[in-house]
Amino acid sequence: MKALQFIDSFNKNSNIFFTSIFICFLAACSNNPSIENEAKDVDHINITRFEQDLILNDTNLVNDAHFANIAKKYDEFYFGFCENTLGLLPQTNDPFYAKSLVGFVKYPSILALKHEVDSAYPNLNKIEDELSVAMSRYKKEFPEVKIPHFVSYISEFTEAHCAYDSIIGIGLDMYLGKDYPFYPAEFPEFMRTKMTKDYIVPNTLKAIAISSFDKQLKDKRFLAYMLFEAKVRYFTKKILPELNDTLVFGYTKKQMDWCNESENQIWSFFVDKKLLYEKNPNEYMRFLTDGPFTAAEGIPQESAPSLGVYCGYKIIENYAKKTGASLAEIMNNNNWDEILKQSGYRPK
Repeated sequence: MKALQFIDSFNKNSNIFFTSIFICFLAACSNNPSIENEAKDVDHINITRFEQDLILNDTNLVNDAHFANIAKKYDEFYFGFCENTLGLLPQTNDPFYAKSLVGFVKYPSILALKHEVDSAYPNLNKIEDELSVAMSRYKKEFPEVKIPHFVSYISEFTEAHCAYDSIIGIGLDMYLGKDYPFYPAEFPEFMRTKMTKDYIVPNTLKAIAISSFDKQLKDKRFLAYMLFEAKVRYFTKKILPELNDTLVFGYTKKQMDWCNESENQIWSFFVDKKLLYEKNPNEYMRFLTDGPFTAAEGIPQESAPSLGVYCGYKIIENYAKKTGASLAEIMNNNNWDEILKQSGYRPK
């Protein structure tokens, strides 16, 4: 199983970098017959509730047979969860392994967290409806793909999503609302504001894009990372065209306006500083990460975060218009220099 790390998330063991949680889709889709009809092109999406199967309200029912049934039903997702999320090596005959699993599902804070998740998400019907529409659009853009299976789970605030082959995991405890009082203290305010149910479907699409195309990140230059990040957002916007740009980028309206008004200056900053071909992440990662603003010398505090992603998105947008490339062609193209050149990007 691959744990997917957003640049602003807190799963520190991943080597995959990508951007922040974003966007609301539900309001745009509700009561829209044309959108609802799109979902008929694929089987209706059902999210399997792993956390409800694994963590039982009646802890007296937790025994070896219980874990054997979970392992049989979820197979590699179960063992991946144990290894990557719980940190247990896959040795099912080890007494410590079984003891640790029992300890996890019986631990009072986990039972309380599961209760909070159950209360916030008694069912996932609306999310399943939204994913059904999104997957229909996805299938039209990528006819050869296999629609993934979706599984919800609890990570105890370590990851919002994970991916394994054709399975996408959704960590519901990372979406308990911006005012949820028991998030870890190190979760900053700008992150908490995006930890709501409105972000689940778009972030799930990000997880699909990342898990499908992350092998493209062999080039360590800033240009490659900014365009890869941008393609993930472009993918999301194309699948969810109803989204306002503020939601695509995770910006406030003020931040979005600042970027649009400062686009030329942002690009000139990157060019003047010779950052595009920089290979040292310490020199450019601040322009990809989320935050209250971009913390860099020469950038004002009223700026938006992730300015590299914003510029990258504009390059991808220009490239699509200039070349007429389809979404699939754009997502499969990792010739970053070619994309930049053919985009003809020259902000005014």
